[in-house]
Amino acid sequence: MAVVVGSPRMRKLETALIYVALTVLVMVFLFPVLWVLGLSLKTRLQVFASPPLYLWWPTIENYVDVLTRSDFPRAFINTLIVSTSAVLLSLCVGAPAAYAFARFPFKGRSFLFFALLVMRMLPPIAVLVPMYVIFSKLGLATTRLSVVLAYTTFSLPLVVWIMRGYFEDLPVELEESAWIDGATRFTAFTHIILPMARPGFVAASILCLQLAWNDFMFAAVLTNNDTQTLPVMMASFNAGDSGMDWGGLTASGMLVTLPVVIFSFFAQGHLVAGLSSGAVKG
Repeated sequence: MAVVVGSPRMRKLETALIYVALTVLVMVFLFPVLWVLGLSLKTRLQVFASPPLYLWWPTIENYVDVLTRSDFPRAFINTLIVSTSAVLLSLCVGAPAAYAFARFPFKGRSFLFFALLVMRMLPPIAVLVPMYVIFSKLGLATTRLSVVLAYTTFSLPLVVWIMRGYFEDLPVELEESAWIDGATRFTAFTHIILPMARPGFVAASILCLQLAWNDFMFAAVLTNNDTQTLPVMMASFNAGDSGMDWGGLTASGMLVTLPVVIFSFFAQGHLVAGLSSGAVKG
């Protein structure tokens, strides 16, 4: 019996194939995460067992060892302070700059915007040494502030690029209506434009947080034992005559990843709410 295109049986077949394809994609993308999670729940003997163990009794001793390390709470606090500060500084500076690019037709606007994007395209290693020299001259080397400024350097072009698109999509008539009612440009910007551009803020904050939270290179050069971040602390698991501590490394990796995943999960809901509340209804 032939299956007619557009028939209920054909639609059910297409739906089933879509779900199968999505399931395969999810398994492919989650496999590395599940593999790391499995290693973090094994003892050292189980990690190096041959053949590999696919069924075992999970243990949390690796997580206990990581959480009881004296340098883990300090590194977590440093990472939280540095990442939050870098995101807030990038948004506070990038949002007004993006608004200027979107609303003011000043001379050289296109060239300056392109220059910002070029700065984002530069490899971090190209500016690491000059930054270290500058921070050393200013007495900021091995401080949290130097890492915040370094992260902001690469996050700021991203914020300007994302927020400029959101500001350009918002109708100018909204601001003009506020000006007629007696509002200043700054008041219209803070009370009308910024709330409607909330989806852009959420997207930019997620990307900036991921950049700052996961960076290793800048933090490894610009910090010391007191100001090191979590990615730098994780490097200590690859040391000593005993070799790589896969259990501690994978456990710390899961703990480092968890805050960003939680933030992205909750921010996703705010992103959808911002898209619906920021819509202009005719």
